[in-house]
Amino acid sequence: MKGTLFIQSEYSLLESTLRLDDLFLNAKNHGYDFLALSDTNNLYAAYKFFRYAKKYPDIKPIIGLRLEIYHLDVKSSLLFYAKNQKGYQSLLILSSMVMLNDEKRLELDAILPFTSDLIVVTPGYLSDIDQAILNNDLNQAKKRLQSYQQAFNEFYLGLSVQSFQLEMKVAPAMYQIAEDSNVLLLPIHQTAYLEKKDARARDALIKIEDPKNERFDQSNLSFMSYNDLQDAFFDYPFVFENLEKVFKQVEAIELDRNFDLPSVGLKEGVSSKDYLTDLCMIGLKKRLANDQITHYEPYLSRLKYELSVIDQMGYNDYFLVVYDFVRYAKTSQIMVGPGRGSAAGSLVSYTLGITNVDPLKYDLLFERFLNPERISMPDIDLDFPDDKRDQVINYVKEKYGSNRVVSITTFGTFAYRSSIRDICRVLGYSPQETNRIVKIATTDKETTNKNVIEVLELAKQIEGLPRHTGTHAAGIIISNEDLRYIIPLQKGATLYQSQFEQSDLEQMGLLKIDFLGIRNLQTINNVLELVKSQKQMDIDINKIPLDDKKTFDLLSKADTLGVFQLESSGMRNVLYKLKPQEFEDIVAVLALFRPGPMDNIDEYIKRRHEKTYLEIDPSIDHILKSTYGFIVYQEQIMTIANTFAGYSLAEADLLRRGVSKKDHEILNKEREKFIKKSIENHRSVEIATKIYDYIVKFADYGFNRSHSVAYAIVAYQMAYLKANHFEQFISVLLTSVISNETQIKDYISEARQRKVKILPPNINESDDTFKPTKLGIFYPLSGIKGIGTQTVRVITNEREKGIFTSYDDFKKRMTAQLSDKIIEALIFSGALDVFGLNKQTLYENRKEVMDLYALVVSDIKSKTYDEYDLAFLIEKEKETLGFNLIMTPLMMFQGVIKKNKLKLLEDIVETDKTVKTIGYIAKTKVITTKNNKTMAFISVTDGNMTHEMTVFPEIYEAYGPILSRKDYMVFECNIQNYQGFKLILSKLYEIQGENNE
Repeated sequence: MKGTLFIQSEYSLLESTLRLDDLFLNAKNHGYDFLALSDTNNLYAAYKFFRYAKKYPDIKPIIGLRLEIYHLDVKSSLLFYAKNQKGYQSLLILSSMVMLNDEKRLELDAILPFTSDLIVVTPGYLSDIDQAILNNDLNQAKKRLQSYQQAFNEFYLGLSVQSFQLEMKVAPAMYQIAEDSNVLLLPIHQTAYLEKKDARARDALIKIEDPKNERFDQSNLSFMSYNDLQDAFFDYPFVFENLEKVFKQVEAIELDRNFDLPSVGLKEGVSSKDYLTDLCMIGLKKRLANDQITHYEPYLSRLKYELSVIDQMGYNDYFLVVYDFVRYAKTSQIMVGPGRGSAAGSLVSYTLGITNVDPLKYDLLFERFLNPERISMPDIDLDFPDDKRDQVINYVKEKYGSNRVVSITTFGTFAYRSSIRDICRVLGYSPQETNRIVKIATTDKETTNKNVIEVLELAKQIEGLPRHTGTHAAGIIISNEDLRYIIPLQKGATLYQSQFEQSDLEQMGLLKIDFLGIRNLQTINNVLELVKSQKQMDIDINKIPLDDKKTFDLLSKADTLGVFQLESSGMRNVLYKLKPQEFEDIVAVLALFRPGPMDNIDEYIKRRHEKTYLEIDPSIDHILKSTYGFIVYQEQIMTIANTFAGYSLAEADLLRRGVSKKDHEILNKEREKFIKKSIENHRSVEIATKIYDYIVKFADYGFNRSHSVAYAIVAYQMAYLKANHFEQFISVLLTSVISNETQIKDYISEARQRKVKILPPNINESDDTFKPTKLGIFYPLSGIKGIGTQTVRVITNEREKGIFTSYDDFKKRMTAQLSDKIIEALIFSGALDVFGLNKQTLYENRKEVMDLYALVVSDIKSKTYDEYDLAFLIEKEKETLGFNLIMTPLMMFQGVIKKNKLKLLEDIVETDKTVKTIGYIAKTKVITTKNNKTMAFISVTDGNMTHEMTVFPEIYEAYGPILSRKDYMVFECNIQNYQGFKLILSKLYEIQGENNE
């Protein structure tokens, strides 16, 4: 048997550049019979290694692990290899033990119970035995060898000749010790890169992880041919006989098997099939009664069909598991999204309350979700408010056990640009030199500079290698078995985490469910609570009318800033042109607003307004009528194949998947099948060819209608709340982006446009959220720089004893609890303006109580001071809030505004024809027209409001040089209402002084 031990793959993070595909291809070319994976501490690559071996059946995969072990207070490395299935489970446990340990430290005694089915080998120079020999302490080397012989059932010495020192000093002594102790010697060649030329890239990885790392000089860690390996061990040829003798006993290990789905724990005698059926029947009756649907038969027929497919595919327990935690969420008053992805096309999901989309009402197809002809696990992804997601996951963990519910690891890889920066840092380049090299690399400039070429070559070698691990944003594995014996684990934030990534786990057949934390659901929930407390209106968001006039007025005006999926400038432009009039318009626009189908939007809108559509053939025109002749949804492809060519919907789903890949061979194969089935369905070849070509044309563009409907519901719900309860909506929205100054300013501008006042923080009113009142919306105390949640709690707790009646009252009650820095922030944010004193008086008197507090003075007279100048106040407010809320620089131009009768940005209305306003340019986007002329789009703000302006080429030519300035200027504009409200710049004036232009 030709094999090699101590192979470290790319998943020995920052230790190896050896990619698995290169490893197996070269092993095949060199005639190897087995490869032994030996990554450090982890088994990240174990399943991938196993799957690669399936592609190379002549190469036996031996899964192993390099662990650092503490024995007799000395750190050493050992290699552990699985002899059989039980040995593989032992590796899982050992890897989990070390990866769950913060210090990555394992004691020898702790691992011994798990080593009976493992082959243990010393790894060469990393072994304490080799180190003892290097230190001329043969007695210590023998002592440690004997302790290992006593500890392990099957222990061998690894002989390494990878460096001159190892070959000349260690190898002879190791040979003698092995002879004396009757231990077999095995050839050890640590492999960490493919070819000798890759050594520098591997050295760079070592330095990236630890710039101070000075590793032992290893002259050759490349993957050697078997002949070269034999030549390296010329003086010890018998080690290869030993290697074959030891490793031919290793049994094949199987990592793929059928896993039972988790069980929710039913009463004895109750089957999951019967329980699921009963739940669905009960749920269907409730749904139909609530929706006042009387045509029961289509629903019952569809439900029976879905249940039969689910049972046939063995997924009854899957649906019960999801139903169980969704029910927990709802009974715990945790909002659950209406659906996500193709699961919204399932009536079973709807009757169980997993989704809130009626698939019959919206013409959604079950086979798009679960296809009996395509065996794969159902994919139900759930949306929860992002502040409640962990609560639901914790329920699942408590129900099934922490060893059965784990998060999923992800791998961050080296991107090319970051690789260049890392290599430059390792080689000692300055930041300026690094930037220059990055620029050369990213602009495709050729270079003859040898140093730059070296950097770029090294960067290319490490590009794409795993650099670090992360956590999958949503995925959770739920198992019916203890996962410690199925997959390797590591430490996660609140759960154990799999070492295998998502693709490995899904291929193994484990159940993955995505629990997504969605900010928009939290926003909806918080708005509903605020509306209930302030307006005494208890709104069931799932029962709001889908034809609300205010909502569609808002959508038609594209007033959708802050609305889920609909707030980008591009989307708002589409909405303004489309003028949505019904819910289906929202569904369509979500499907169309993507690269590809976006090209059809203008024609779609034209047909939508003219109520016309392109006729393809009478046999399918009714399918495309609702989308005016365009194939917008994947389900339309399936319905066409079903109606025209006689496909079953399951077959039609396979067609949809096939044509979307745009593979020439697949397209021809599907064409033949489509035409053949069409002929069998009494259709002509000519029409069949025409329709197939039309399907192929739009196959890439088609979107999952189930997902589009579900997300259109969320978008509509937010639009409804914004249209009908704006103050509550904008308050919650502002709170949700409190750490994002750009978004806060955008939303404040939106509020002011609607004449809703945003008031500064108020020590007697504000808390940790934006608070709507009759006076306006108070800015939160937690939005002030340097004031955290704990400080806000201290203030509000004191305030519960009574509001602060004066500045002196505030100082008496709060000075001992608040630092001088926090009081200063409260002053300049405007939070203490309620006491009727100017800011300099507040500031100069802030310490007075500190000096007298011990005397328990009951009445303190504050000295009065003149107010600070305006420029200082503007700067201090910006310092404390991050931007100017009330004290804007605009206040310095009152003379200019009055003299020139300027209109403030917030006062501009659509009915104006021309307007002169004041502000400064916050953003400029310069573009080149088709006629090769330069124009720009600018964002103009005055600190309170922001408006977009268009600068056409002739105006840009006149004013281009001053468009990059941040100074306040006067803008003269024409107002255009075609395809959206637009300000077209016509003239621009610089302000020379406070009272003149």
